[in-house]
Amino acid sequence: MAKTKQRLKPRKPTAAGVVASSPPPAPPPPTAESLTGETPMWAIWCRRIAAAVLGGQVIYVAYFPSDSVLVESGDALWFCALSLIVWTLTMATQPYIKALRPPGAAKDPRTVSALLGNGLTLDVLVWTLAAWMMIAALASCPPGNLRQATNEAWVWIAAAAVLTAARRLLVDRPNRAALFSLCCAVATGMAVHALHQQWISLPQIRAEYLADPDAVLQAAGVDAPAGSAQRMVFANRLLDGGPTATFALANSLAAVLLVVVLAPLAILRGGSAVNQSGADVRSGWSRAFLLLLSVLGVAALFATRSRSALVACLLAGLWIWMRGGRSGEVKRVRLIAGAALLALSISGVVLVALLLWGDDEWMAAAPASLEFRLQYWKATARLLWDHPIVGAGPGGFQAMYLRYRLPIANESIADPHNFLFETLAAGGFVGGWLLTLASIACLMTCRRTATGAGTSRTDASDDVIEDSLAGETQVVSRWMIGGACSSLGLVWSFALISGQLPDLQASVFAVPVAVAAGWLTHRSLRDASTAQLRLLGSSILLAMMTHLTVSGGWTVPGVAMVIWLATGSLCTVGRLGDRGNPTGQRCKAFFSGRARALRCFGNDEGPEGSRPAANTSSSAGNKCFTALPTGASTAVDSKRRGKSALVAWSVGAVLLLCLRSESIIPVQQSQLALLRAEDAARRGLLSRVESESRRAVEADDWGFEAPRWRSEFLRGRLVELGNDPAVRAQWVASLETSLDRAGVNPTMLRAAGEQYLHLYQCFGQTADLESAERLIALALENSPTDLSLVAQAAMIAHERSDLTRARELAEQARWLSALGGNVVRDLGLQQILVVEKMGLAARRRPISASIKDRFQQRLGGGGEPDSQPNRNNETSE
Repeated sequence: MAKTKQRLKPRKPTAAGVVASSPPPAPPPPTAESLTGETPMWAIWCRRIAAAVLGGQVIYVAYFPSDSVLVESGDALWFCALSLIVWTLTMATQPYIKALRPPGAAKDPRTVSALLGNGLTLDVLVWTLAAWMMIAALASCPPGNLRQATNEAWVWIAAAAVLTAARRLLVDRPNRAALFSLCCAVATGMAVHALHQQWISLPQIRAEYLADPDAVLQAAGVDAPAGSAQRMVFANRLLDGGPTATFALANSLAAVLLVVVLAPLAILRGGSAVNQSGADVRSGWSRAFLLLLSVLGVAALFATRSRSALVACLLAGLWIWMRGGRSGEVKRVRLIAGAALLALSISGVVLVALLLWGDDEWMAAAPASLEFRLQYWKATARLLWDHPIVGAGPGGFQAMYLRYRLPIANESIADPHNFLFETLAAGGFVGGWLLTLASIACLMTCRRTATGAGTSRTDASDDVIEDSLAGETQVVSRWMIGGACSSLGLVWSFALISGQLPDLQASVFAVPVAVAAGWLTHRSLRDASTAQLRLLGSSILLAMMTHLTVSGGWTVPGVAMVIWLATGSLCTVGRLGDRGNPTGQRCKAFFSGRARALRCFGNDEGPEGSRPAANTSSSAGNKCFTALPTGASTAVDSKRRGKSALVAWSVGAVLLLCLRSESIIPVQQSQLALLRAEDAARRGLLSRVESESRRAVEADDWGFEAPRWRSEFLRGRLVELGNDPAVRAQWVASLETSLDRAGVNPTMLRAAGEQYLHLYQCFGQTADLESAERLIALALENSPTDLSLVAQAAMIAHERSDLTRARELAEQARWLSALGGNVVRDLGLQQILVVEKMGLAARRRPISASIKDRFQQRLGGGGEPDSQPNRNNETSE
């Protein structure tokens, strides 16, 4: 027994035995810092600020969407500056964020894709498109206006900046969830605002207009005499139009409303999701509230009367239903629906081509709204035939379109109401070609990033530490939401200081509902899978692009911002993943604790003393050790990252400096001086009006609005002082300055000619009539289908005793009036200035009369063409 006990006693091994038999100590589990070196704190903070500014932009464009022609006037310049700030901060920190690479992620750490992320073809193409738009802006002036052209070109640069930054900031699911929540909150606020207008604001304004039309027109700044076509168009849009919220056009609002309809549907269709505590976040009241949000959006969509938005919403809803179910649930339906959608798309393209380049009678057979679009597109195609390289240039379409407008059309539009034609008009066929290539690259990148995305909460690609900073992803998403809240506070603070409050009554309802919607959607999306977030982004992008095929808004920041963000979320740059990389699968162990780290090195966790020796020379161990940089390689990589960051800082600084010095400062100083001049004019401070208006003209060497306003003011002074020579000299100088800067703009040429006609009414000088004739003729040359312009030229020719020319122009005016059967073209509704000396009667304002009356008085016979039985008063937004 003693021997047995003696044998059971553990023997004390010799020191040499300990060394020989015990396994070597296991290496400490590698961390992100041991792999790549500690990420600088400045890079972390810059990344957070970039996310905050991006979130703030979503709120900013909700209040300042820069709709319609406001982009050309410089309303979006500050938005462009914010976009460049986001891009600079993102790209300067990207080399440090991308520093943590799994083995095999990049064959050569010196490559650009290793520093800035893969999928750079899309980045290069969108920045090439933006650069080409700036080149087109410079090359198209003259005949265009350089200020309007560069103002819109900066929006294209902002698009490239936001898209490339979003591709990197939205790599991680929490960031995408936060951003989609903000977009949904904004869209919900817009929906509430729209319904408030539909049920409260618009009925009140309509009642005021019916009671006193002149007061409402004066408050709106619209010059529309009683019985004129301009008043009829204003009345039609007020009485029959839909709400616009903070936008200028209902179709632009409808594009944003698509988000609030589709986001809840995508969440509900995406399957059950659980929060961190394991509770279902879409049960009970959450589901009911999400469904209520979607119903709210549909109601607002119907209020806008946007047919294209409703069709786009239906298509996107079908997409959500097909893609949101389980893989085998709707497989056959997907195949049938895909084939039907492809056939429908091909048929639509063929039909539009036949309508555009076929017989005009085919176009006339289309519904009124589609007929208007076909007219726009056909005129744009004619414009491109004459200007294939740069088109009309950014910001130049509205002026150049008048030269190619079809005789049957009667509207002046700011864009062709189609995103492809708008790109072609701004950048020519080169711009269209670049957009096509960028779209193809976008689809390829989207397909590549979609590989391996599952429908569970945690995707295979999400097991690795996101954004190369453990725990930092949640912080960045919170900064994004915090930036949006700060932006909301700043907007209202500046509004209170300036006294220019948004619609306060509507905001009382819209803001709380928007905040609640944002909180609920974020609560639902923060645990959604990558596949579910991609479903949401793809449905929004599909709906908005479908809507923009027949509507404007492609360069409206309030609309385009959502498109850029949705595209960026679908085309994120190459992230830390292991798709198709077995080595990367094993090397996830670096971030999963000591047990997985030891297994990666050939050590399995087991009872103490039973683990096998470390296989430091094994193949698996060597593969994992490839991620561990040596001191020399770390220093070299750090140097390369520093150089890349320096390049990004330099490019961003140069772009911001150019934007500030060449656009923001001149435009802002000119607009502020002009506002002070207008205020002084209302108060009767003539000397201050003179100084401030001159300062506004001198502040911006490219703008023509300030000299145009100054010429209007000096013309009034000239009439008041009785044709004072000194005032006339100042007036002529201001008028010539505005014409020189405006380029070949028929609207400006006509306005200048009408100023001369007003002076002719007052003083009867032949020189004024000759100048008016020259300017009106030049305007008519660049807008040959303008009915009232043709009639105005006829009356000038009659006053100049050129009766043959007057009769020819009068017949042309009658012919134009008969086209289309549109009551707005009635000669009795179209107004022109009276071309004769009126004396004191014209001192207060120019005297106008209907074309019909002037033709009857001056040319004899009926002023109206043969009656048209099918006349209508259809207008297009």
